[in-house]
Amino acid sequence: MYQMEFTPQRLERVHRSMDHEGVEAIIVTRRSDVQYLTGYESPQEYIPTGCLVVKNENPRLIVSELQRELLVAESVMGKVLTFQDETTERWYSTYTPEFWKRIVQTIRDSGVEKSMIGLQHDWLTIDEFDLLKNALPGAGFKDYSPALYRLRQVKDHSEIDTIRRAISVAEIGIRTALEIVTAGKTESEASLEIEAAMRGAGGQRRGIRAAVLTGSHARYPFAQPGPQRIEEEDLVIIDITVSHLGYFAEIARTVHAATPSKEQSAAFKGILDLTSRFEEILVSGTSVKEIGKAIYDEFQKKGPDWNLYKPYGNSIGLDLIEPPFLMPDSEGTLREGMVLSMTPICADPEQGAVKISDMYLITENGPENLTNLTRETM
Repeated sequence: MYQMEFTPQRLERVHRSMDHEGVEAIIVTRRSDVQYLTGYESPQEYIPTGCLVVKNENPRLIVSELQRELLVAESVMGKVLTFQDETTERWYSTYTPEFWKRIVQTIRDSGVEKSMIGLQHDWLTIDEFDLLKNALPGAGFKDYSPALYRLRQVKDHSEIDTIRRAISVAEIGIRTALEIVTAGKTESEASLEIEAAMRGAGGQRRGIRAAVLTGSHARYPFAQPGPQRIEEEDLVIIDITVSHLGYFAEIARTVHAATPSKEQSAAFKGILDLTSRFEEILVSGTSVKEIGKAIYDEFQKKGPDWNLYKPYGNSIGLDLIEPPFLMPDSEGTLREGMVLSMTPICADPEQGAVKISDMYLITENGPENLTNLTRETM
């Protein structure tokens, strides 16, 4: 079975980041960040799982005693510590006092109980923060979430290889869709057929989503396929998401159930032409704001009189949607090693929606399109 390879360079980057942020330890409680630092993919979002990293030391994965029995030691980077399972009404679905006791004791054992400690403020309840402050009165605390996002934006070779594997399954979903999406089927029927094909190709059930969408609701990012039948006048968006070892891939194509109208053809060409510009503008060192403005201006100049929806793309990895978001008002700069999901979509209330999504790796020689599928699907 293929397993993620964790390189020493990733941990070195984490320690350099901690130095830069002025923290001696970080407490990580967000599931995808725990996986990034330790390799452990928690089976459920609500299961308390954490990670403690002390500067210049290996990570410590902290799980309940019940979870410990399910771990495969070879897949975890760092030492595994456990806490007693405890669920009460007050702490249900949060990180229990027993979890935090284990965190606090490990911090004391490491001698950093009076140091600056990085937390994830967006993944911490008020009760949990109060518990920490009371248990470590000599410590200082700062939000480390933005620094972790910056670290995760640049993928190492093992992450990129895992994303490529996810893309290969997503491509099977698109190829299946191009064969089976026809007028008369419902959105749900077609979507289930595609998902079955991807599961058969090795896609993880938890991360698979095939959405065959028609009409005006197809423009929404997380629209769900419904019982409505595909009509001959419909534009049909095929939106595929796949997860492999926790890493996401997203590909979308647009087809027509029969013969597109003049307006629908113009909209498709507008998005198609826009995607051809990505190879020119997705360059390392370019500001995200500049890219967002270039995409907007290009569509306004050459595209149809349809609404172009933001964001036009985003980083992708252990989360389907990660910052930076490619919009005219975003901050940040493209860097080598980033993987972007470019998802331009335009829509008209009467004519439907058009979306073409591909994934790009930012390299020193320009963007590499990781998707090996034609965009000419109409």
